[in-house]
Amino acid sequence: MTTVLITGAAGNVAGQLRPGLEGLDLRVTDKRAAPGWGPAEVVTGDLSDPVFAARAVDGMDAVIHLAANPVPSAPWADLRGPNVDAAATVLDAATTAGVAKVVLATSVDVAGGHVRPGEVIVEPSWPARPCCGYGATKAFAEAYGYAAAATSGTAVLCLRLGLCMPAPTTTGNLAEWLAPADLRRLVRGALAADVRYGVYFGVSANTRRLFDLGNAREELGYEPVLDSERFAHIVRTGPPGLCAVKE
Repeated sequence: MTTVLITGAAGNVAGQLRPGLEGLDLRVTDKRAAPGWGPAEVVTGDLSDPVFAARAVDGMDAVIHLAANPVPSAPWADLRGPNVDAAATVLDAATTAGVAKVVLATSVDVAGGHVRPGEVIVEPSWPARPCCGYGATKAFAEAYGYAAAATSGTAVLCLRLGLCMPAPTTTGNLAEWLAPADLRRLVRGALAADVRYGVYFGVSANTRRLFDLGNAREELGYEPVLDSERFAHIVRTGPPGLCAVKE
């Protein structure tokens, strides 16, 4: 996988991922300007437009699809276009163009309804149980990705990312933190993996575990090294993250 399209290039996750993409021939895209990508080809447009999506994926070995509205509390009207329509359009364009692999950024919120801190470790094989409309859009993306992989030559790997930040912000997200360095390990592992379709949790090696990383270790070679516990004594006290709900 040497020619790679990065969508959502102006976003927070893409900015943290960028230092881990050395050696790849990159094309990047966003609806707005995406500075800081050096020699990468930059194309600007709306990925829910099939014509633009086809142009964006043309000639690529792989797509890392990060573009989305990342606000869990956003209303459906604000989520549907970037999270549902664009995801489907990118997957359609990738399969039509014969792109070998799509690495699809989803979210731990897909499984938020399973979360019971201190009671259970959530397995990636469990049925989707989103905790919010945002999580529901990501569950759709995973399902559409499965259909794309099953009916084409394109592999689809879904990464359920946790809180992608340099450091956790409250005690409530210590369990779902994904450090930038571990994000890079996870994505590079997904690009290299020989997997047709898979769903994997993307969090760091946190002492406060909520999500099982077994298949990410086995199939992607993902070995996270950062632990949010190092911040436990300095972050402010806060409730469980949005993915933690009670029935």
